[in-house]
Amino acid sequence: MAEDVNPPTEGSGDLPEEQHGRELERVAHELEPQPKRELQQYVPYEQAHLHKFRLVTAALAGFGLAAVAAAAIFVVAGRPPKPPDWSQWKPSGGGEDALKQIADHIAPNYRMADGQQLVAVEGGPLQIAGLPVRVVLHPNANDYTPLSGKGALFILCGMGTKCSIKSGKPSVERMLLLRREALELALYTFHYVKDVKQVVVLMPPGRDKKGNVPDPSVAMFFRRGDVNQQLALPVRFTLPSPPPSITSLRAGANKDLIDRLTGRDLFEFELQQGQDASVFLFLNPPGATASSGGSSGSGSGTTGP
Repeated sequence: MAEDVNPPTEGSGDLPEEQHGRELERVAHELEPQPKRELQQYVPYEQAHLHKFRLVTAALAGFGLAAVAAAAIFVVAGRPPKPPDWSQWKPSGGGEDALKQIADHIAPNYRMADGQQLVAVEGGPLQIAGLPVRVVLHPNANDYTPLSGKGALFILCGMGTKCSIKSGKPSVERMLLLRREALELALYTFHYVKDVKQVVVLMPPGRDKKGNVPDPSVAMFFRRGDVNQQLALPVRFTLPSPPPSITSLRAGANKDLIDRLTGRDLFEFELQQGQDASVFLFLNPPGATASSGGSSGSGSGTTGP
């Protein structure tokens, strides 16, 4: 028979059952269809990194704007507020030009009851007839104090005899208004002409009881250090605009304020020729000069300007 012709080969007997099962599982796994791998879409290198570049750029721009905003907030928060203007008007020039402009600006604001301008004002350097003026304080008969430093001179002229006020009735109130005008001239000068250290304002003369007009003899004298408090504030806080009327000065706060601000700045003056082509301006306390024209009404027999 056939099975006798081909005898079984040695060692070819049946596999153990457990090993046979594992072999079947391996073969089955190899025969299972494998999942297809999808090809990724091709994207050029530049386009692939463009999006990342835009994101980085946007982030940097955001950081930059945030830094600028933070810096702006810091600057605004740390910067002091801008101080208010000292005055609504200011001279366009400097030096002598500024003094003339200050005189021209202030003079028209001061008027009498009938609307006429109170006085004309001439402003310039501290000179008389082209000669330099040296100020000397003469507080008593025994003491003289020469003063130094650049000065300015304003002359108030009422267009009458010897620069007296031609019209209207002389009064203490009118003198108070002139003293206020002198203070305003000084404040504008000190604020806008920085090298001026002293200001002299020659006042118009008054009249005696007979109606005669003596020579001018009353001056207002201001030093920068004496008005530092007024210069530190806008001028409207010291001298509100417009100036008060003569009538309103007969009583009330304006009269007391002007008297308090200018009382110590009122002097009687004398001029003397120096030996070196200069002029000495001696400033005496009110009433100390017997020959005073007395615009201040200080007991010299005059009724005021």
